[in-house]
Amino acid sequence: MLQFVMLLLLPINSLDAHFPKPCTTDEALKTRTCCPEWEDSPCGVRAGRGECVSYNVSENANYVDYREQWPFHFYYSLCRCHGNFDGFDCGQCKHGFKGHHCNISYMTERKEIHSLTKEEKTKFFNYLEFSKTRISNKYSILTSNDTSKESTLKFINASLYDVYIWMHYYATKPLKGTGRNVAHQGPAFPFWHRMFLLSFEREVREMTNDDSFFIPYWNWTKSDHCDICNNDYFGESNATGLISDKSQFSKWKTICDKDNDSLGIICIQALKETSILRNPGGDPTYNTLPTSGDVQRTIEVSNYDMADYNRSVKHSFRNTLEGFDIPQDFRKLNSAMHNLVHNYFNGTMSDIPTSVNDPIFMVHHSFVDKYV
Repeated sequence: MLQFVMLLLLPINSLDAHFPKPCTTDEALKTRTCCPEWEDSPCGVRAGRGECVSYNVSENANYVDYREQWPFHFYYSLCRCHGNFDGFDCGQCKHGFKGHHCNISYMTERKEIHSLTKEEKTKFFNYLEFSKTRISNKYSILTSNDTSKESTLKFINASLYDVYIWMHYYATKPLKGTGRNVAHQGPAFPFWHRMFLLSFEREVREMTNDDSFFIPYWNWTKSDHCDICNNDYFGESNATGLISDKSQFSKWKTICDKDNDSLGIICIQALKETSILRNPGGDPTYNTLPTSGDVQRTIEVSNYDMADYNRSVKHSFRNTLEGFDIPQDFRKLNSAMHNLVHNYFNGTMSDIPTSVNDPIFMVHHSFVDKYV
């Protein structure tokens, strides 16, 4: 499965991470073809990994935001991978497999972040830093000042971590002319984010040549405050919300975080440098974290989802997990579960489309994924 499948849940096995660099050339965009070579043949066809498949696409599609036509606004021919092969050029293995022929199954166990060994903890933070500071040699990100006009498209280089910030942002920012997004407020919510985490883990493993990498989870029910907001983990913040300069994350800069109200704009300030901000519990309307009781209440909901499959649904596991079905108790919460954790940080994490800018996003969603 691929990242753009995560975007619109299309049944195609081809592009990974939205825009592979070989597919952002003038030639690829002109011919609407994204079938990069793997070992000297498109989609690894000579090695039996995949094939380049053309899809019938209407030239007169009626849309106002090209994300609605993803990926067919950009490409008509894409790689379709066979068997356990995966990736934009069929050069990777599906999640859960490894080896040259992708026929070796394997499993990695995610641990709670406080239970990591010293070596595991050091490696996790070092690899996060590596992914943030190393320009991806595989992927580009798209910017645009009007998602209804092709002439405004521009591709720019970014680090691997920034590619994933952009990916979440691209899928979560409302489609132009609507209030809808494809990664939240609907049945895809937990599975979109599961694929997001699995894909990031796979890319970091490939980048570092280390199959043991995993994203630990942060069990936010174990404390009534952020017990990873210190310089041993993700950095403590001061009264202005800035992270201590004793933390590596004080040097991290955000992308795509100043244009969320302009629905036609896609990340035009992608290179603007703004610091991560946190003020955990600083907003009195979101000054608590979910409890173990909240988790138990969530996993006891038997219906996965119900009509109308949106944020207003009651007695839906997905909507309860996401945090729109709020428990009516003495706390008088304004959000719950997943949403409450985002809101609690009262900063970068609280702006959902670009919340991946704060790396706490990763360990938060790893815990959400634990209960899916």
